Amino acid sequence: MDDSAISQAVSEVTQVVESLREAINQMEDVLELVELAERQKLTDEREIDSLRRLLRQLQQPRGVRGERREHDV
Repeated sequence: MDDSAISQAVSEVTQVVESLREAINQMEDVLELVELAERQKLTDEREIDSLRRLLRQLQQPRGVRGERREHDV
């Protein structure tokens, strides 16, 4: 191999390494978004459960709601 072939090989490998670094950075960004989506999903599920419990309480007859509150105290 002459010097120009070696220089070209070094240049090509350097470009591959840089491309891989960029791919890793992009994958880390995607991972952050997926983790954020997962946290938001869990938060949304908790909020939905809370709203369902509140709705069930509101749908109970008035006397039953009052009795429940007394038992919860």
